Amino acid sequence: MTKKINKSELAQKYASALFDEAMLYGVADTVADEFDELDQLLVTSPECNRLFVSRLIGDRDRRQGIELICDKANVSDLMRRFLGVLIENGRLSLFSEIKPFFYRLYEKYKGILSVSVVSAKVLNEATQQHLTAVLQQIFNKEIRLDMTVNPFLIGGLTVQVGSFMADACVRTKLQKLNLVMKGVGI
Repeated sequence: MTKKINKSELAQKYASALFDEAMLYGVADTVADEFDELDQLLVTSPECNRLFVSRLIGDRDRRQGIELICDKANVSDLMRRFLGVLIENGRLSLFSEIKPFFYRLYEKYKGILSVSVVSAKVLNEATQQHLTAVLQQIFNKEIRLDMTVNPFLIGGLTVQVGSFMADACVRTKLQKLNLVMKGVGI
């Protein structure tokens, strides 16, 4: 009986190996930028996404396609070699799952604090900048906002940093008010 491979653990190992190499060669910033570029390409191009995840494409064709993408995007030698290793090991489909693990290591190294913000509507640039400035003052670190929209919040937002969560949404306030009203028999 073979042991089932945990994709998350595997992605974490690949991310750690890539981060170690990026640090060794002093290209961590470059690799982080390339992760963003390639991941964005996977989101916006169904053909590129298919190249990364389809089992119907052979390794030779996949390698040629990846080389073309790397040439067009001017991808670093380290990222090219990393993609080659993923292809060789049949793990290219894990690319998007590797990114968050790589980013955790990268952000820790850079002293960047990742903050999850859920708002009822899309926050404009000025509001995002103000929120970032306030959080930088509180935590004394560079802040990266992970923005999500959830219209069910009705209004306001929630901010989560690690295990700390600040909930200033209308929905939660209404739920609390409802509990108080039930408690007094209204």
